[in-house]
Amino acid sequence: MDWPSFDAERWVSVLDGSSASSSPRIAASDRDAGAVRAAQANAERAGVADRIEFSCRALSSLEPPAGPGWLVTNPPYGVRLKGRRDLRDLYARLGQVLRERFPGWRASVLCPDARLLRATGLPFGPGLPLLNGGLRVRASTCRLDERGPRFV
Repeated sequence: MDWPSFDAERWVSVLDGSSASSSPRIAASDRDAGAVRAAQANAERAGVADRIEFSCRALSSLEPPAGPGWLVTNPPYGVRLKGRRDLRDLYARLGQVLRERFPGWRASVLCPDARLLRATGLPFGPGLPLLNGGLRVRASTCRLDERGPRFV
């Protein structure tokens, strides 16, 4: 909403034209309770908190609903953490969870490091360059088909 191109009238019309029954289900989780509280506060300020189901749990404990969906994640990428080996293990586990539990879904990952994305074992594309908290990252996506993961 602070972007120069934000159109407040259009945003209001989008909110007015949608209902809880016509909106996609949004589930948000993090294993850090502070991150969940911050996300809830942001959603409340944006007026969308009633459309999001928040929980405090790790990705590896998620059980997605049946059918297709889109998982978007911003896992750690080492800016505040030490130990690149642990991060590679985390990304490998992320790839394993996505392959096993999210067939038919798309997955998008915010990450500045192509090596970490490769550690997932999934064919993420080059991604869209973005700034996240002042850091240059890429939003990369792949499709988790029954025929095997593929770049989209």
